[in-house]
Amino acid sequence: MKVFLFGVLFLGLVLMQLEVNAQGIGVRAGYQTASTTNNGNQVAGSLGSFYLGGYKNIKLGVGDLLRLNTGLEYMQNGHRTNDANFRSINYLSIPLGLRAKLGPLYAQGGINANFKIGEKYEVNSQSVLNDTNRTSSFDMPVHIGVGFRLFIIDIEARYHHGFMDVNNGNKNSYLQIGAAFGF
Repeated sequence: MKVFLFGVLFLGLVLMQLEVNAQGIGVRAGYQTASTTNNGNQVAGSLGSFYLGGYKNIKLGVGDLLRLNTGLEYMQNGHRTNDANFRSINYLSIPLGLRAKLGPLYAQGGINANFKIGEKYEVNSQSVLNDTNRTSSFDMPVHIGVGFRLFIIDIEARYHHGFMDVNNGNKNSYLQIGAAFGF
C-alpha cells in the first residue's frame, strides 16, 4: 500500500509539471505478448493482444538528448493455454520513464502504474473468477526499451517486468512491439 501511495503522489507531481513543460505528444499502438510467472516458472502460455495509448515527451535541460516520457495506455496481461483456458486482465497503464536520444535511435526505461479495469478467468470455457482468485487492482512493473525514428514514425520495443505479487505469487511480464506517431 505504501508503494501505491508513493507512486500516486509522485505521478501527481509529475503530471502537474507536464502542462507547464509540454513538448511533444503522440499516439502509440502495437502488439503485446504477456505472460504470468510464479516462483520464476511461467504459468500456462503467453497471451497475445494489442496495446493502444497516448504519450507525452518533455525535454529535460538544454538540447534534445534527455526527455521525460509519460502517457496513458490500454493493454491486457495474463496467460492462455487455449481458447477455453485463459486469464485476461485489462489495465489502464501510466508509464513514467526517461528517454535518451542519440540521432534517430533512443533508449528508455522507467516504471508503470497499472490500474486493473477488468478481468476474465476461464477454465474449460467456464468462468472460475471469484473473490479468492482475483488479481489485485494495481501493478507496478519496470520497463526498458529501444526505438528508432523512421521518417515521422517511431518503431519501438519495450519489455515490462513485474515485481509485485498480483495474485497468489503470480507476477506479470509483457513485451510490446509497435509504432508511435508524434504531433
